[in-house]
Amino acid sequence: MLFDDLPDVDIGLYSYDTALRRFGLGRSISLEDEARVFADILRDELDSYGQIVLVGHSMGGLLCKAAICALLETRQDHTVERIAGLILMATPQLGSMRVPGWLEAFSQDARALRPHGKFIDRVNTTFEDHIALDERIVTYRRQTIPTWSVEGVNDFWVDRLSSGIGLTSSRRKVVKGSHTSIVKPTSRNDSAYTWVKERIEICMTRFEHDVFVAAAMAAHEGDPAYQQSRDDVLSLVQTLRDDCGFSSIFYAGIKLPDQDSFDPKLLALQIDLATLRASRYFLLYYPERLATSALYEAGWALILGKPSLYLIRKPEDLPFLLSNAQEAFSPPLVRILTCPDIERANQHLRAFGANLFQFDPPQNL
Repeated sequence: MLFDDLPDVDIGLYSYDTALRRFGLGRSISLEDEARVFADILRDELDSYGQIVLVGHSMGGLLCKAAICALLETRQDHTVERIAGLILMATPQLGSMRVPGWLEAFSQDARALRPHGKFIDRVNTTFEDHIALDERIVTYRRQTIPTWSVEGVNDFWVDRLSSGIGLTSSRRKVVKGSHTSIVKPTSRNDSAYTWVKERIEICMTRFEHDVFVAAAMAAHEGDPAYQQSRDDVLSLVQTLRDDCGFSSIFYAGIKLPDQDSFDPKLLALQIDLATLRASRYFLLYYPERLATSALYEAGWALILGKPSLYLIRKPEDLPFLLSNAQEAFSPPLVRILTCPDIERANQHLRAFGANLFQFDPPQNL
């Protein structure tokens, strides 16, 4: 049904044998090893997708969490950033008390499901330390992966504490059904199906804009200076669309042809901060030293953990803290490009293309 109800979303299935299908020579590998395989698929085979929502049932949910942990441990930050959401269906996040202990001698799954075992503890600790589970949380200190759980009231294998640990009540959906029936909806009106579909849509529309572009506006002395700056920024916006693959770009000046059309200051502040929070990336165009609120927005972008690009003409024009922002974060959060004119700025954007906001080693071009 998801194929029909979400026509703009590609849906893929990952085959993962569990239970009796795991027995047999060469078929039983540890969940940790399976997670590494899955993590590499997310990094390589699915690298063309800017947003990926993971939906995992039972041990598949643990596999998804373990794959994210593997990416974090190997510093694959660009891949983690592309994971737009995680939906756990009857997932034993703390293990399962129902799995007989004697099975551990024969099954790697049983060992992975040991309550409070090393594998379970490592995965949950990594999430607690590095992942924010609510899409409304935006911070540099942790990656945000919106996460929800679906729990069946008649689930024999997974108790409620294990399936919903770490999630607030609003992020947990309790439905009628067993461990397996909750992933087998009988109609589009099925409670679990409707809820999961809506969460996927939330994940895919989490960022209203790809790039928030900040530039001096009221700081310019008179309309001619503002309009020249506006023309330059509009050319950057066009390059971001045509050559970098960003379709949704916010620049306040798009709808403000002259300084007389500016919004009241308080309203402009509220709109800008709300829009910045709902944008994936931040770009500062700062070709001359001016006392502009664009610098304030640049500071907020860092607080919110937004990968940021500064286009400047002279390094000394930036305030001291911003001028050293490239070296201040690990992994890197800021790229600073020195551009003598708007033509060179556009050339830099074209050269980086879709990799404009992928920062590996700090660099200053």
